[in-house]
Amino acid sequence: MEKKPEELEPQNPPVESAPKADDVVTIPKAELDDIKHKAEVSSQNFERLKKAEQDNAELEQALEALKDNDVPSEDERVKKLETELKDVQGELAKSKVLDKYPVLKDLQGELDAFRADPENKGMNLQTAAKAFLTEKGLLEPTRKGVEKGSGGPRQALSTGMSDSDIKNLRETNYKKYREMVIKGQIKTS
Repeated sequence: MEKKPEELEPQNPPVESAPKADDVVTIPKAELDDIKHKAEVSSQNFERLKKAEQDNAELEQALEALKDNDVPSEDERVKKLETELKDVQGELAKSKVLDKYPVLKDLQGELDAFRADPENKGMNLQTAAKAFLTEKGLLEPTRKGVEKGSGGPRQALSTGMSDSDIKNLRETNYKKYREMVIKGQIKTS
């Protein structure tokens, strides 16, 4: 009959005792030095591994601490930078408008209230400033109507022709005479 593994008698582990004279092994010194060197290197590698594992654990803890400190994500940082950029652009536009219309320096609060009005909401700052100044009557009109003509006097130039020359032209070349009268080059009296 076969015995089941549970029924087998337990084996006692060997008890270590002091080495006996016939258990002693002798090896050459070079081989012993090599074994000692390998053991030392192995223990150094073991120490390095332990240190690397410890450093890795510390870095993971630091990373967790950073995540817990509400470090903004990249999207949040981009949104923050975009809002800062819009603020700077708004300030630049405002300074340009104030340079163009110095009257607005004293009326900035009223201009902001004007822009906040639902009718004017979303209006460009430049356009809003012009509309505000026009509404207040502070904008000087730059256009004053049609420009005056500078073509000179409206007098017909004398042709330098005598009465007999005019009579001769009328009788010989009536077509040319008529053109000159229409253009005002010959005065009829």
